[in-house]
Amino acid sequence: MFELGIISDEISGDFARACALIKEWGMSQVELRTMWDKNILELSEHELDSVGESLEQHGLTVTAIASPIFKSPRGGTVRSVQGDFQLSGFESFEGQLELIRRAAAVAQRFGTERIRIFTFWREPWSDALAEDVALKLVEAATLARDLGVVLAVENEPVCVVGTGWELGALFRVVDRNAGPDVRAHIGMLWDPGNASHEDQEVPYPDGYDALETSRLIHVHLKDSIVGADGNRQLVPLGEGTIDYVAQFRRLEADGYRGPVVLEPHYHPEGMSKGGAALACVRAARKVLAVADAS
Repeated sequence: MFELGIISDEISGDFARACALIKEWGMSQVELRTMWDKNILELSEHELDSVGESLEQHGLTVTAIASPIFKSPRGGTVRSVQGDFQLSGFESFEGQLELIRRAAAVAQRFGTERIRIFTFWREPWSDALAEDVALKLVEAATLARDLGVVLAVENEPVCVVGTGWELGALFRVVDRNAGPDVRAHIGMLWDPGNASHEDQEVPYPDGYDALETSRLIHVHLKDSIVGADGNRQLVPLGEGTIDYVAQFRRLEADGYRGPVVLEPHYHPEGMSKGGAALACVRAARKVLAVADAS
């Protein structure tokens, strides 16, 4: 049905170790986010060479550059968001465009065209806000066109777009303001697990139904349950509240052929990071097998 990928630092912060385990687990797709306690966009030339050597040694292909671009203040004023990653010194819109230039060079170096981006720190939704964010993303996508890369816009609860409904609504404005040549360089990254944050919506089918699926170019995978304290707790795929069997079948039926990449954030007490990641890989494979047995 789909070939499963994983973000490397979900396994280990040591990139060579992560690649070795990905290969050992019979996988061939990896997404690049952080390694050695640095974001991929912060690495030196020597460190980037090391990344390339590990990819080549283990025969891995890169699904995307998982950048933190537009995890930033919409107006450029520095704003701290607890528990989330951002690159300091690039808070302005121009600074974020410079990160796109940097990410494009890294993407092309490692044989991918996709760069994961976001939609600025969260503010109360309004039509005016959606219009402003969309126009900024159209400008970013115009730059992406010129650089030969594609921006994958992820729904993320700490950002303006956190749900499927918001992702669909934003792209209606993006597509109204962008010509076909620019639209080809920006698409949706759907994360059902992010959409379930604080029970804002039922990710499948409600959130997914709000998307224009022809604009979907990337998928991240995580699952969760509501714990005894009322908060969401992350679990392996198939053990949570999201109907991933139906989601995978619908993706297949809708003609989606892009990456499906684990980002489980599952780190239970008493289990190593690598052990937790392997549990998530095994669980996801079981869900995919059930979905494929139709």
